Amino acid sequence: MEISSDMVKLAESISAGYEERKKDAECRLQELEDLRKEVSDKLDSFQKQKQKMSEELQQSCKDLLDKLHMADKDLKSSVKELMDTFGTQRSERSAEQAKMLQDFRSALGDSVGKLMNDFESERGEKSAEQAKMLQEFRSALSDSVKGMLNAFEADHQSMKKMQGEFLSSMRNELQQGREALRNARKGDGGNTATAMEKTDKKKVDAVKSPEVAVQEAASVAKTENPVQAVEEKKDAVSENLEEQVLGFISSHPEGVRVKDMEGPLGANRMRLGVIAKKLYEGNKVKKEDNFYFPL
Repeated sequence: MEISSDMVKLAESISAGYEERKKDAECRLQELEDLRKEVSDKLDSFQKQKQKMSEELQQSCKDLLDKLHMADKDLKSSVKELMDTFGTQRSERSAEQAKMLQDFRSALGDSVGKLMNDFESERGEKSAEQAKMLQEFRSALSDSVKGMLNAFEADHQSMKKMQGEFLSSMRNELQQGREALRNARKGDGGNTATAMEKTDKKKVDAVKSPEVAVQEAASVAKTENPVQAVEEKKDAVSENLEEQVLGFISSHPEGVRVKDMEGPLGANRMRLGVIAKKLYEGNKVKKEDNFYFPL
């Protein structure tokens, strides 16, 4: 009996729960139906608004096109009127412009003639003054050139004198050394003296100036082939001067100009310029403006 009553209670409980779930489901279905109707109403309203906006937009575009068409017609009419007016005014003004041009040409001719006459008179008056100024300029230029040449010659002679005195003192010292070595030659068989003489001869050759080298080339040319000997000596002097220019530039990292090398090296500016350009093209020095710098 107790089991039967429990089963009845359980059945009643299940039935009550089913009814509640059914009511909840019906409520949810009703809510969904209401939501569907609301969405459908909104879609219908949106569709109507869309249709209305489309019709308004089409009407606006049509009105705009009509206005543009009317404006185009008005513009063409205005342009035509302007062209007609311009053509009329141009034909009316052509005679006036031709007259103005003729008057301008006549006035220009008179003005140019007057200017030419004035120029001729002023040129005649200033010719003597210009000739005097030119003569003074030539005289000043000649004096300046002579002064520069005299200064250059004096510097050159001074450099030659210094080189001669230096070479003379070196030769005297070497001559004294050779005499001492000849006196001592009997003691060591002459080997040391001979070696020292060769070393001294190399030192003398190393300190020879370009002028001495050229003189030696001339003396050698008397006994050898003149052309070949002179060319060989010139090449030797050129190489020696090139080494001197390279050494001078290397000793001036702040940069040096060609004219700055004339006095110290005792060579012509043109020749120094050619050698400096050769060193620059051979990538042995670098150049910025007129200054040469060591690499």
